Amino acid sequence: MSRPAVDRRRPPPPGVRRPFRFPPFAHRRLANGLDLWVAPFPHLPLVDLEIVVDAGGQHAPRHRPGLPSLHGALLSEGTESLTAPQIAQRMERLGGTLSSGVDWNVAGASASALAVHLEAAFELLVEVVRRPSFPAQEVERLRRQRLAELLRQRDQPRALAERHFARTVYGDAPYGFPLLGSEAALQAIERPEIVDFYRRHVHPGGAALVATGDVDPERLMALAEAALADWPAAEPAGEPAIEPLVLEHNKVVLVDRPEAAQTQLKMGHASVPRRHPGYPVRVLLNAILGGSFISRLNLNLRERHGITYGVRSSFVRRRGPGPFQIDSALATEAAGKAVREILAEVERIRQEPVSAAELDGARGFMIDVFPYTVQTLNDVSQRLEDLSVYRLGDDYYEHFPAQLADVSAAQIRDAAQRLLHPQRMAIVAVGPAAQLAPQLEPFGPLEIVSP
Repeated sequence: MSRPAVDRRRPPPPGVRRPFRFPPFAHRRLANGLDLWVAPFPHLPLVDLEIVVDAGGQHAPRHRPGLPSLHGALLSEGTESLTAPQIAQRMERLGGTLSSGVDWNVAGASASALAVHLEAAFELLVEVVRRPSFPAQEVERLRRQRLAELLRQRDQPRALAERHFARTVYGDAPYGFPLLGSEAALQAIERPEIVDFYRRHVHPGGAALVATGDVDPERLMALAEAALADWPAAEPAGEPAIEPLVLEHNKVVLVDRPEAAQTQLKMGHASVPRRHPGYPVRVLLNAILGGSFISRLNLNLRERHGITYGVRSSFVRRRGPGPFQIDSALATEAAGKAVREILAEVERIRQEPVSAAELDGARGFMIDVFPYTVQTLNDVSQRLEDLSVYRLGDDYYEHFPAQLADVSAAQIRDAAQRLLHPQRMAIVAVGPAAQLAPQLEPFGPLEIVSP
């Protein structure tokens, strides 16, 4: 039997879009201000637990970048009754893991274990959050480890580009340093400062307990009431004043690596907090400009000109004014051309309405890909954490796909004109300055720095 001919010049049509509903979850708040989020998955014999607190990197004191990150890592390195090896041994007996850390928004500790060990895992998690001891030997060990990591990053083009971009955009504000901090700050931090940071920032105000897996919401809430209800209430720390530097024009920073085989390029400027109105519009604006494989930037630099394997843009999600940024690794001899094309594409999306085909493609992609972001317990936990951190509302994910579907071309152009500034960008290039300087001088005042 003959089969119908296949036209390989055209992609197959998309299938029928299936309805999607975010997994059901329970949400309540203890009297001391702690939020509880529980998403039950009875068919999985696992449980993920996480406690997050308002002690993220954005709260770094101006003279101590890296303090929140060091503090967050130390939460699980010893408590009033358990050493770090004892914590690890207990979790190993439960067939699980426990760790702590920090991002720009929050600090926290998380535990994963078999559901039959829920109570024991929860007890250990509460122990590291409420009774950390910050042992002096662990402070020194992590200090040395982080200093070594900062030293290693001097040989990493991507890390160098990120560091100098942040300093150019944010100066001495917390976002102007890596989460790890600076060498000088790490060497100066003393244990009493870590203890004081804990006392000021780790409390139920603005904190959340997130649980996913084979866990009954009522049981988890009973455990939380017993273990956390007596945690003294306190007001959330509030959003720190993070003021980006004012760029009057494009500024070019060359990080000189004479032997580099290619150039790492990073461009952008400060933008708006995640909670700023119009998030669905920003999602689609970015998808069309540089947030997908078929974006304008990628089709231009990769497909049309062949000067990079890929280029991406993003509005970085933070509680404060996170950056809008464009990243690519490319041939050094094409750096000037790449910057010129990037600036032209940013200006074009500010001036010209996107086509119906582009908008429909971006909307369809972002709506259809959303279910893939909640495939695992950790995915669901992260989404619930976002609801808490950004105060989005319990029904946010029910409406988000529809909000994407309602975005118009006019809204995208309006957002591009308000949020994208191709005449006021930091342009950071990591590579051989002797070859890069003649190419990039036309784009703005140029500074050459050493790694």
